Amino acid sequence: MATRVIGYLLVAVLGAGVLASTQALSQEGAEPPMPDMDAMMKMYEKFNAPGPEHARFKEAVGSWHTEAKAWMGPGEPTVSTGTSEMSLIFGGRYLREDFKCSMMDRPFQGLALTGFDNHKKKYVSVWLDTFSTGLFTMEGTYDEVTKTTTAFGEYDDPFMGHAKMKHTMREITKDKYVLEMFRIGPDGKEAKEMEITYTRQRS
Repeated sequence: MATRVIGYLLVAVLGAGVLASTQALSQEGAEPPMPDMDAMMKMYEKFNAPGPEHARFKEAVGSWHTEAKAWMGPGEPTVSTGTSEMSLIFGGRYLREDFKCSMMDRPFQGLALTGFDNHKKKYVSVWLDTFSTGLFTMEGTYDEVTKTTTAFGEYDDPFMGHAKMKHTMREITKDKYVLEMFRIGPDGKEAKEMEITYTRQRS
């Protein structure tokens, strides 16, 4: 897939270059410059190589026990337990999470892919699950001091309309993480909707 994407990018770049060169040729009668294919390939390979931000994903690989607390409104939250399997894909460029639990007495499955975009200099993620038909995407940054990743995203809710969300993933220890999810209201105030504690399973 990465090779195909690079191929598409090269075609786009070369196509734009040919068009510009043709226009310049018609105006000035000069020979169009030929692109250095080797230099372009080396540039893409270097730019798209995993870096230290991707190396952090290795710490999460493994099996996890989860405890989720959900606030549907005022009062005590509902509590459910589940599992999460974390693995690396595409040469360590992405962290894949396979999440399973029971919500509202129904089986629930979710899939998350998390990466670090070298161009945006941000962590990016996409989430999909058995309770929805859309893709939820987020972008965020990591704070080395607090060991917390903070990300923001938006989606359309059939009952509440357009919604803005904030997620924080905080490392307690190498074997324990806490994920908190907040809905951001029109007034900018945050309402906590879910908290999931991840505890590493030992074989």
